[in-house]
Amino acid sequence: MDMDAFFASVEQFRVHPETQGLPVCVGPDPKRGFRGVVRSASYEARAYGVKSGMPVSAASRLCPTAVFVSSDFSNYVNASDEMIQILREYADGGRVRKASIDEAYIEVTEKVAKYSNPVQLAHEIRGNIKTRTNLPCSVGIAPNMAVAKVATGRGKPNGITLVSQGADSVARFLAPLSVRVVSGVGQKTGERLHAFGIETLGQVQRMSVADLWPIMGRASSWLHQMSLGIDERPLLDSGHHMRGSISHDSTFMEDVDPEAIDVLCGTLTDMCTRIAEKTRSKGLLFRVLTVKIRYRDFTTVQASRSLPVGTDSSHDLCRGVLDLFNKRRRMDLPIRLLGVKVSDLSEKEDQTTLTQFFR
Repeated sequence: MDMDAFFASVEQFRVHPETQGLPVCVGPDPKRGFRGVVRSASYEARAYGVKSGMPVSAASRLCPTAVFVSSDFSNYVNASDEMIQILREYADGGRVRKASIDEAYIEVTEKVAKYSNPVQLAHEIRGNIKTRTNLPCSVGIAPNMAVAKVATGRGKPNGITLVSQGADSVARFLAPLSVRVVSGVGQKTGERLHAFGIETLGQVQRMSVADLWPIMGRASSWLHQMSLGIDERPLLDSGHHMRGSISHDSTFMEDVDPEAIDVLCGTLTDMCTRIAEKTRSKGLLFRVLTVKIRYRDFTTVQASRSLPVGTDSSHDLCRGVLDLFNKRRRMDLPIRLLGVKVSDLSEKEDQTTLTQFFR
């Protein structure tokens, strides 16, 4: 399973919903004099030729209407965690192998027996991810991880690709594809194969390892196996990891007047509730809370407070966050974004509340 244009999609569908349907580039805005590269581009921007790693100035020339948005990595981590949690609910024994922040493999050999076919299961997983994270993804179904990864790429965006069981079916699926679809065949290797007239995996399939040796050396056997879709690696669970922090940001569609206390405090309260629910669901306690305020001129301030003991109480979190916000907010600038973060996380042992510490 691979999320589609992950960073850009998080910005479009979760952080800046007003940009849905627009060409979005994650990176510094060259129209405001900033320099840098495009971290991710939405499919609307890619239609103009914009690519990740491209200078933002070049992206702006290709797509003058592009919307450039700054990134907050915590937003991507939160979305990734939500995606992995959903996948664990479907995987045999909860076994998930996380390949990157936006990509993972799951074993469903047992689970799929409860469905009429594998595609039905894939539709359910993809729909659940869309409903609960508001993000699109593509799914590749295959007998092993290497072929599933290739299949996922063939279905993008927002698609499902099934490669049937059996060595012949796998080989037929791979034969017409470029050698570049194999993970591990980069630009230089692709150019070397091209120099020898090798463009497709079907051509590699028809060669022997001895034929490949003058071109690929010790990688000859590996490439030949990949061309046939042979991958005997077991799908090992990547395991759970302890988060360093849990956070949530909310960017307003229009800057909010600092006097609109109901809107601002309501937004903070909602974020605190969601974060506290997440800590409880993960069996975690937090000791440090942080409030982030970004103003119209993009000035950003953060304020933190350490609590005497760890807690997972939404009441305690809201109380501390609102107190920090009221002490640090400026009254002369409209507010563009608010954020809440909890950190210094620990495994939960006994329920703890902090009411006694707020007198």
